[in-house]
Amino acid sequence: MPGNESIAREFAFATAADLGGPDRYTAWCAAAGLPAVDGGYGLIMATDAFGRHVTRLTTDVEYLRTLVVGSKVSNGLLANLEVPAGIFTQERDGWPDEWAEH
Repeated sequence: MPGNESIAREFAFATAADLGGPDRYTAWCAAAGLPAVDGGYGLIMATDAFGRHVTRLTTDVEYLRTLVVGSKVSNGLLANLEVPAGIFTQERDGWPDEWAEH
């Protein structure tokens, strides 16, 4: 839930540009059970205070891009960055590759 502290482990972008076009973005949203929104989603795969995998989502994709640039990473890892709750207002149990298991 928003407000819970979590530690970032990896990041991803789910936008039409990042996924290879609007059809792929719409398909990703459907598979993830999320509404397609203008601009897409920024995702942070994190661990919560209990060590569980959680994915924090934001529709403020540019904010996440700024975090990534600011932490100077290109390998998908965020070096234990603390995830601010106010920007990442949606949370899903697990990481995207685990969602089919839930």
